[in-house]
Amino acid sequence: MATNTRTSENASVRPRWLFCGTDETGTDHVYNTVTDSVVAVAPDGHREHVADLAEASIDEWMAFVAQKRGWADRRLFETFGDALAAGVS
Repeated sequence: MATNTRTSENASVRPRWLFCGTDETGTDHVYNTVTDSVVAVAPDGHREHVADLAEASIDEWMAFVAQKRGWADRRLFETFGDALAAGVS
């Protein structure tokens, strides 16, 4: 049985912000794991869009961007195998 005590410092496994990548228009997509939302930041540094993922998953958002705009530099993948395949191609 584990004897470690959970604290606010060690309770979270993943970071608050995850960089998803840059789409073909140069827009950066950043996932907030706490609010379950994605912020799209235009190349000029202005917030272009905030997507609330209450009704969808980050994987669905990534697929949506892939279909609508395409990824110039994708950094977040659904599986490790997908990441490997993208690195090889």
